[in-house]
Amino acid sequence: MEEALIALLLSHAPLTALLGQKIRPGRADQADVPPFAVVQVIDSNRSYTLAGASGVVAARVQIDVYADTYSAAKQAARLIEARLSGHRDQFFQAIFLTDQRDLPAADAGAVTTKFRTSIDITVHYGEQQ
Repeated sequence: MEEALIALLLSHAPLTALLGQKIRPGRADQADVPPFAVVQVIDSNRSYTLAGASGVVAARVQIDVYADTYSAAKQAARLIEARLSGHRDQFFQAIFLTDQRDLPAADAGAVTTKFRTSIDITVHYGEQQ
């Protein structure tokens, strides 16, 4: 699912015009210069019926956008929202925006000049056998 989600984001020309190919799974490359985005699964829940697994998964995915300016982080986040919110296709049954927040780009106590916007989405998809 993660690979398909990243491919969906990379197919959005306005987003790649801003980020290039810098949409990473799990963590950024050390050589990445902002702006870039990091995609990670926070949790996933498989749905069951009395007959067993239904094959449907609902995953909560966090996408963090890092940039040198607040406006660049927000611009990229809005492009991601525009691409994903309400999306459905042959693989994804539905994608919903569930939360967004602005956070410092570093852990508590560290000093940074970077900005981060974090987006949570819920992704409903069929489990591949």
